[in-house]
Amino acid sequence: MVIFGGAGDLAQKKLLPTIYLLFKKGFIKEFSILGFGLPQMSDSEYRENIKKWLSENIKESLDQKTFSQFIENIFYLSNDLKDPKSYSQLCKKITDLTNDDESINLIYYFAVPPNIFTTIVDNLSDKNLCRQRKNAKVVIEKPFGHNKKTAHELNLKLLEAFDEKQIYRIDHYLGKETVQNVFFFRFGNALFEPLWNRNFIDHIQITVFEDIGIENRGFFYESASIIGDIVQNHIMQLIALIAMEPPPNFDADSIRNERLKVLKSIQPIEDKSIVLAQYEEGFLNNKKVCSYLDEKNVDKNSNTPTFFAGKFFIDNWRWANVPFYVRAGKRLKKRFTEVSIHFKFPPLKLLGHKCKDIEQNQIVFSIFPKQKIELKFNVKYPGMENIPYLVDMMFDYKEVFNIEYPLAYERILIDTMKSDITLFATQKGIEAMWSNVDPIVEFSKKLNSIKKYPSGSIGPEEAVNLIEKDNRKWRDV
Repeated sequence: MVIFGGAGDLAQKKLLPTIYLLFKKGFIKEFSILGFGLPQMSDSEYRENIKKWLSENIKESLDQKTFSQFIENIFYLSNDLKDPKSYSQLCKKITDLTNDDESINLIYYFAVPPNIFTTIVDNLSDKNLCRQRKNAKVVIEKPFGHNKKTAHELNLKLLEAFDEKQIYRIDHYLGKETVQNVFFFRFGNALFEPLWNRNFIDHIQITVFEDIGIENRGFFYESASIIGDIVQNHIMQLIALIAMEPPPNFDADSIRNERLKVLKSIQPIEDKSIVLAQYEEGFLNNKKVCSYLDEKNVDKNSNTPTFFAGKFFIDNWRWANVPFYVRAGKRLKKRFTEVSIHFKFPPLKLLGHKCKDIEQNQIVFSIFPKQKIELKFNVKYPGMENIPYLVDMMFDYKEVFNIEYPLAYERILIDTMKSDITLFATQKGIEAMWSNVDPIVEFSKKLNSIKKYPSGSIGPEEAVNLIEKDNRKWRDV
């Protein structure tokens, strides 16, 4: 694996720790990792840095014997990624590490800002390191462009050098166990799939809250905002997974095609169904935190949104008139991610006047902080009165299996090595997601000023109003 940006934030916090854990667990044995980019450092200096990064970014203490075996396979090549001469050295290094065996799996991981993607692709192609190597793969991190037009241009550039089957457009959300279990829960249980439609479901909620700010990513956020960071990819993928039709079989193309059909069926969102806002200073965990405008590399007059709430509809037979309420944001009350399915109310008059406040049945997929599935249903509260009471049936992954399930990046990297593209996006899928999000981007550009919300809150009041004007309410965070 060649990690472009091998000393960058993504490599430090996600890729190298994940590869180490895969090695420790025995998933990978024979491998080489080549960090490529700046700053200047030797192999030994890079390895010392990796030791520090692993200590900071994995929960368990570092096993010295395992680490010693692992680090022998790590190398570094210091060069400017924009300099064509650098790629001659890269070509030689790849030849040395693979013993010039072109049958070896070769993965290029773009852990760099998207503005140099095309430069890297052009230089790899010039050195015959792309389509010419049948076992070469390229892994692209988000964002894929900043609108449908630029996403299309990026895809065309990639397809000049690589075949579609060599391109892995990553969305680590699809690697999360609970997210994957939405699929198994629906299609593996005859009890629920017949109810998964407009006849029984009232609405769906998706919440992706983060308590952190933009964390030294001012340049990125000024360009991408919450729209490119979370809505265009994670939110769209979750909607597609929840709403897709049963695929004819379990192969990658069948599953990806069904997700694509959903993405193409989402109605253009209306301006009145969009709430955008930006965090102000406030308190989190009893500590004062700054506003977005005071973050490093942020324009002091920026209207960049760090919070989004919206209401989507899907134009197909299964989901007609069922709203999908979405909210996502930075620097909020706590880190919290879930999908909740809210069923229609029963005919209340059958249960008498005192049941007028009966709650909706719900299925809740908790993705963070716990990975669990809850079924919420009504029972009679004990006593002489007929009072309904909402109770839980809960499946908690950790309690039931008592095993350490793979992290999202572990699953994504292993699938890349195995050439399994099921959890990766297609070119058409990326462009369909941008088609749904471009109206939100245009809406944000029209804003003369942006709504604010205090850090440590649940977002702006307008997001609450968005759902409550429909006589519904957000689940408590």
